[in-house]
Amino acid sequence: MTLRRTLLPACLLLLLPWSAFAKNEPVTYTIKKGDTLWGISERYLKDPFYWPNLWANNPELPNPHFIYPGQQLKIYDGRIEIVPAPAATATPAPAATTKAQAQKTTPPAAAVAAEVKIKVLGGNAGFLSPEQLAGVGTIVDTIDNRVMITRDDTVFIDMQDLAATKPGMVFSLFLPGDEIKHPVTGEPVGYRVTNLGTVRITDVKGSVATGVITEALREVQRGARLRPYQEPLREVVLKKTDRDLSGYLVAAGSDQITLGQFDLVYLNLGSADGLEVGNLVNISRPREASALTLKKENFQAPEILLGNAVVLETETTTATALILKSAAPIFRGDRVSTVIP
Repeated sequence: MTLRRTLLPACLLLLLPWSAFAKNEPVTYTIKKGDTLWGISERYLKDPFYWPNLWANNPELPNPHFIYPGQQLKIYDGRIEIVPAPAATATPAPAATTKAQAQKTTPPAAAVAAEVKIKVLGGNAGFLSPEQLAGVGTIVDTIDNRVMITRDDTVFIDMQDLAATKPGMVFSLFLPGDEIKHPVTGEPVGYRVTNLGTVRITDVKGSVATGVITEALREVQRGARLRPYQEPLREVVLKKTDRDLSGYLVAAGSDQITLGQFDLVYLNLGSADGLEVGNLVNISRPREASALTLKKENFQAPEILLGNAVVLETETTTATALILKSAAPIFRGDRVSTVIP
């Protein structure tokens, strides 16, 4: 009997939201401590990547970190809306206010905030600005005459700053790839690179450093270059910006022509412009006038919004981003702009 009493209310709770959706009525959800927009979107819309729209379309939410326990959402079939919090009124507390009463009158914004995190696949982004192409060292030889080098093999490395190289240091290995040029100006903006793995320095003697290949994503050869190691990215916290930045999608993470959801792309914006990891950018394309337009000159309609992406890594003048949503095919040369409140 006890089990039946427990299961029946639980089943009713599961049925209620979907019966409301069938009537096109919203379900009101109250945020609890530990909730994220990612999790809420995944739970109710079966689409964890909906939350950028939820965040970007609600200006009353100044920062995704400030969704707080007690805040309410209206969940429809296919969309979520944030219920604006009532304006706080400054009412002086009585002199005899107890600690318990003071806690009850604390404004919701002071509650513990939830973070909005994006789960991403690990691995290096694979794009370098021209000034980084040389790396910090080069594999020049190994202990035998083999052409291919793999995991656990010993290598000898010509380091640019041998005096600063210490045993135990770990570096990423890469090979330079094609030069990427700006799709509009034709100027060089960076290089696509092939990530090979990692090497750990074991000794520094003479004119070279000795290392051991600790990870081999593919065959390593003499001439492979080193750069500072970065822990593979597993998740990124969304971060809003007040910088109105615009640029271009200059290349893709692979050689495909048409881009869409979950593809890596490279931008001609970087940390020098104020772009930061976690910033959300819209991807758009200029809209051309139809053949029947009445305005022949200076026609400038709103751009076509193609999707959005989140910044995973920034260099000085370039950045790597992950496409989260694509409403239409995306191509190299499409425009990008920061999403600001």
